[in-house]
Amino acid sequence: MGVRRASAHIKCRSRSEQDGRMEKLPKGIILAAHKPIASAMLKAATQIMGPIDHCAAADIDSDAKESDQFEALKKVWDSVQTEEMIILLDIEGATPCNVLKKYTSGKRCMLVSPLSFPLFFKMLTYRSLSFEELRAKAQEIRPVICIPGECTSENH
Repeated sequence: MGVRRASAHIKCRSRSEQDGRMEKLPKGIILAAHKPIASAMLKAATQIMGPIDHCAAADIDSDAKESDQFEALKKVWDSVQTEEMIILLDIEGATPCNVLKKYTSGKRCMLVSPLSFPLFFKMLTYRSLSFEELRAKAQEIRPVICIPGECTSENH
């Protein structure tokens, strides 16, 4: 597996170049976290991978009114322009998670937590899969815990 150059562009096509038929867009991705975590993570990812289509950051202000949070989320949601969405959340049960649960009620999406670069890159790579398959891919990501002291393969 080669290293992707920073100038690479992850592009999701809506039309087949070969025959002009409409193709289903891959799922969009929204990074949702306490501000400014989501936008910082997306900025870092684009520095590594280049521009990423159908992906946006939602920095949630925990002190804002719910109506203001919903208005900001609508702008982010609409900017991604896909029918199905993967939402990566920083902390399950925290304000961004709770706001997104309410906002996404009835929408075609999957909420996943905790937000991390490995999870984000895995979802980018496989976002054309079904939600069920994506759930399995997300569960492949596990936290690595190192106990203070010498860290060996036996500690993981």
